[in-house]
Amino acid sequence: MMSFAEWNTPAGPGITSAPVLERIVAILNAVKEAGSNPSITQLADLTGMPKSTVSRLVAELVEHRYLERTDDGVTLGLRLFELGARAGLPRRLLTAAAPVIRELVELTGERVGLWVYQGTDMISIAAVAGRLPMLPTRAGMRSPALKTASGKAYLAFCADSAVVDRATAPLIDGAADQFREELSQVRATVIATDRGVAYPGILAVATPVISADRVVLGAISLAGPSGAMDPEQVAPLVRAAGVALTRRLTAA
Repeated sequence: MMSFAEWNTPAGPGITSAPVLERIVAILNAVKEAGSNPSITQLADLTGMPKSTVSRLVAELVEHRYLERTDDGVTLGLRLFELGARAGLPRRLLTAAAPVIRELVELTGERVGLWVYQGTDMISIAAVAGRLPMLPTRAGMRSPALKTASGKAYLAFCADSAVVDRATAPLIDGAADQFREELSQVRATVIATDRGVAYPGILAVATPVISADRVVLGAISLAGPSGAMDPEQVAPLVRAAGVALTRRLTAA
C-alpha cells in the first residue's frame, strides 16, 4: 500500500491519468456529493477512474481517517471534520481574545501573545509589542514548544499523550523527566514560565486557553525584560486573562 508521501511520485510508464492529488480530491468530492454511502463501483463511475485505482486510494484515505467504511460503502471520515474545526479555530480565538489582550497590555505594558500548537511549535496568531519591540509580532511566528512558556502551558493540559511524546522526543531521558515534572507543576498552578531560554534576557509567563469542554486550544502569554518583570506579580493577571478568554469562547 502506498504512503501519502509516495502519492506525489510520478506515475509509471503508460499511465496518463490525472495527478494523484486530483484523483484524491475527486474521490472526496464524489463521496460528499453522492448523498449516501457510495460503493467503490459507484465512486469509479462518478469519478471516471478505474475501480482498482479507486479501491487503492480509498483504502489509503480510510487508513488516515479521511474516509470511513460503512456497511453500504464509504463516508467522509472524522479527520476532515477535525481539520475543518481547526481551520476555524484561529478566527474564533482572535475574535474572543481581542479585548482580553488589550486589557492585559493596558494593565502591564508588556508584550502579550496568543498562540496555537502546530507540529512541535507554537504559532503566534496575535501579538502586541509592549516594551519589547525587538521581538517580532507578526502572525505566523513559530517558537519551539519545548522552550517557551506558551508551549509548556499547552502541553501541560494536552490530553493527547502522543502529542506530548512527539514534542519531548528530542530530549534525553533526564531532561525529558525534568520537563514532564515541570508540566506537572504547570498543571498545578495553571501558569508556565520561561526564564530566558527561548529568548535570552526575556521572561515569559503563559497560561492555557481552555474550551468549554475542557480541551486546550492554545495559550496566552506575557513577556517582558527579565530584570524588570516579576513573574509572581504578573502570574495572577495572566491566569485571569486565560479564564476570561475561556469564558468568552464559551459564551460565543
